[in-house]
Amino acid sequence: MERRLLWKVLACGVALSLLFPLLLNAEVTGSISGTVTDPSGAAIANATVILKNANTGLERRVQTNSAGDYQFLALPVGENYSVRAEMAGFRAAVQTMIKLEVNQKYRADFKLAVGAITQTVEVTGAASQVDTTSTQLGDVIGQKKMTTLPLNGRSYLDLLGLQAGVVPVSSEAAIGDRLVSGNMSAGQVSVNGQRESANSFLVNGGDVEESVDNGASIVPTLDSIEEFRLLTNSFNAEFGRFSGGIVNVVTKSGTNEIHGSVYEFLRNEKFDARSYFDPERGVFKRNQFGGTLGAPIVKNKLFVFGDYQGTREIRGVSQKQVVPSVLEKTGDFSDLGTTQFESFSGTVRGNDGDPNNFPAVLGQRLGYTVVKDKPYWFPGCTINDSSTTGVLPGANGPVIHQSARSP
Repeated sequence: MERRLLWKVLACGVALSLLFPLLLNAEVTGSISGTVTDPSGAAIANATVILKNANTGLERRVQTNSAGDYQFLALPVGENYSVRAEMAGFRAAVQTMIKLEVNQKYRADFKLAVGAITQTVEVTGAASQVDTTSTQLGDVIGQKKMTTLPLNGRSYLDLLGLQAGVVPVSSEAAIGDRLVSGNMSAGQVSVNGQRESANSFLVNGGDVEESVDNGASIVPTLDSIEEFRLLTNSFNAEFGRFSGGIVNVVTKSGTNEIHGSVYEFLRNEKFDARSYFDPERGVFKRNQFGGTLGAPIVKNKLFVFGDYQGTREIRGVSQKQVVPSVLEKTGDFSDLGTTQFESFSGTVRGNDGDPNNFPAVLGQRLGYTVVKDKPYWFPGCTINDSSTTGVLPGANGPVIHQSARSP
C-alpha cells in the first residue's frame, strides 16, 4: 500500500513538472493561426497544416475545421518558422521566414490553387502583421536594436524610454535604494503618468519584481535577451495588479546549431577632461566583458543556453569640501556671507541641573550659569543680551568665545 502511494505521489510530481512550463510560458509564447480557402474563397475543411522551426526541429500538424480555420498555440518565440498547407487536388502552399514575437498572434492565411499536391507555392517574408485581436498597446524591442544602440552599462531597462508615454527619468518622489547587479538602475520609470513603483517586471513569464521599491530585481545580460515587450495600456486579463507598464523579457535558448558570442567594452580616462577643481585627471578604468553559448543536448528535443558578464571598474572620485576660512578658524565668523556657511541660529539644548548635561558643561566653560532654550546669537544682539551664551557679537558678525570652544 505504501509503495502504491509513493508511485502515485511520484506520478503527480512528474505531471506537475510537465505542466508547469506550459503555465509559466503562457505569457511569453506566441501563436499562429489562419484560414485555408480555395480560389473562390470557399473554406477547405480537413486540410493538413504543418508547422516547422528549422532552428529547433519543432514540428506540429493540425487539420482545418469545417470553416477552414486552424491554429497553433503556445509557440516559443523565435525566427525561421514555416507553415505549409496541403490538400488533395490542390497545390501545396508554404510561408517561410516567419518571426514570432512574444505575445504575438501571427496570422498566416492560405488560398490553395487547383493542381497536384506535388506542386508548391512558396511565399517568403510575409507582409507586416496587424494585430486585430488584442487591444494591448506596446512594442517589442528585439536583439538587433538592443545590441546596436549605445547603452552605458548595457542594461535593457535603459531602452524603456524608446516608447511613447514613458518618462526615462525618475522623479524625486521615487524610492530607488535597491540597485541591481552591476549597480544599474532598477527600471523605476513613469509610464503614462503613473508612479514609478506601479510597473511589473517579468523574465520568461516569472515575476522578478523587487518587493520593496517595486523595481526589477533581476536584469538579464543584454546578449542573453531574445527580446522584450513593454505594454503600456489596455492589458489583457493575464496581467493584473499594475497601473503602469508590463515589462516582459524573453531570454535566448539553444538550437540545433552551436552558437554564441564574445564581447568586451572598454572605457578609460584617456578621452576624459580634467575636472575644474582637480589638479589632474582622475583614474577611470572600466572593463565590461562576457559571452554567450547555446548548443543542442538532444537534437530537435533538448537544448542548453548560458551566459556570463563581468564588470571591473577603478574610478577616482573627486570631492569638493567647504572648509572654514582663516578668520573663522580664530572663532570670528563675521565673513559668513562669503564662505557658504549658514548664519548662527538655535538654542541651548539639554536638561538644567544635570552636571553632565550640555547647559552645565557650557556654563562651566563660560564661568556663568547657562540654562536650556537660551539662544546662542541673533543679529543685532549686544554684549549684555541674554543671547551671549558662548557667542559674542563682533564688529561685523558673531564671534565664538574662546572659552566656549571645544578642545
